[in-house]
Amino acid sequence: MLNLVQEIKSRFAEHDDFFIQEEQFHQITVYLLGLSTLIDFTNSNLYIRQMAKMSSSITELFTNLSDQLDVDAEQIAKGIVEGRLVLISESNRNVLLDPISHNLSRNIDQPKNESNILGPMDAFVENIDTNLGLLRKWLSTDRLCHRSYQVGELGKRRISMLYIKGRAPSALIEKVDQQLKQIEMDIDTIDDLNKHFGQRKFNPVSCLFSTEIPNQAIDSLKKNRVVLFIDNYPYALVFPHLFLDMLSTVNDRNFPYGLSLMIRTLRGLGALATLVLPALYVALTSVNPDVLKIDLALFISESREGIPLTPIIETLTMVVIVDLIIEAIVRLPKSVGPAITMVGGIILGQAMVEAKLVSNLLVIVITAMLIASSAVVGVQNSLYIRALKYPILILASVYGILGLFAGLTFVCIYLASLTSCGIPYVTFRIEGKGDTK
Repeated sequence: MLNLVQEIKSRFAEHDDFFIQEEQFHQITVYLLGLSTLIDFTNSNLYIRQMAKMSSSITELFTNLSDQLDVDAEQIAKGIVEGRLVLISESNRNVLLDPISHNLSRNIDQPKNESNILGPMDAFVENIDTNLGLLRKWLSTDRLCHRSYQVGELGKRRISMLYIKGRAPSALIEKVDQQLKQIEMDIDTIDDLNKHFGQRKFNPVSCLFSTEIPNQAIDSLKKNRVVLFIDNYPYALVFPHLFLDMLSTVNDRNFPYGLSLMIRTLRGLGALATLVLPALYVALTSVNPDVLKIDLALFISESREGIPLTPIIETLTMVVIVDLIIEAIVRLPKSVGPAITMVGGIILGQAMVEAKLVSNLLVIVITAMLIASSAVVGVQNSLYIRALKYPILILASVYGILGLFAGLTFVCIYLASLTSCGIPYVTFRIEGKGDTK
């Protein structure tokens, strides 16, 4: 066996799906090398045989198959792991060609994690070229620019950046381009990408807003932002992520303006209620009951009669239990998860009320908070709003109503301090010239 073939064989000795197939073309032995998990060898070999009948020699066959001729061992190894088929002749000539591959991608389907009302029902998939095609299908203009990058150390991963020429600020494009070119480590998660865009380690607000709906990604491009795609990740990543992303979607504009404004207002009230309701309950029951009317104060006091826990411990217990139930819904199989957690939540809540561990009023407050937190757009936005309610809750348990307003002020200051490539998180609009409003 040839030295080059032996070298490649030794390099892939621990890969059980690596194959070496010996074939005869024009009375010359040719070795076919590749990974059986990526290559449909039967159909690929049939295609090569058909090309061999149309060629008069091995040299002509190799030239007809591909323009990547006589590459070194490193390029051969790289091509194999990328799913290429390698042909090596007796004279040590070789060629890398794109074979007929196994279909490892799913078809375009409906969105699974985002509700798309009165809008297109297509959703992104894991194949980056399919996702790019979806965008070009909806936005057929030569101003839609595309830049591609190969990042990673152990496994090269493709990242694509899209923007509309003349819309997205040139400074933003150059900053994103520079940061993507500087990536050397493997990109396995969105958080890995966030770190390269300057996100603080313990910052709950992501620099990137993910969506699986092509129409939403196109709307972001038209709003002068950049859209990123990562290979094998079925979402578009909009950069930068802005505050208004959790209050509005492109499909809101399918409704009359009055209804659209009402929907967005309700989402804003939902975010505010998530932050305020638990803290307000603790403040009014333990620190500032005097701000209530006497009848209401007596009602709240009666609802807590016989409960041994302090309001802050009672509320923290219920809030943590609700967050655990939400996490359980996500992790359990979809066929049984919602049913189990719903029954478990109802039984647990009723049992805690009957055991005098929590009040009926608190159960109402926590249920309202749970519904309100689900009104905002995007799972990541709902998560960070739920996380920010804890410091407000702690401050309200110590300083009452004053602590509640101090906590809200702290949250507003914190969100206003966040930036992505110099663009504030609370920006309402990104101008094409790079200014923000």
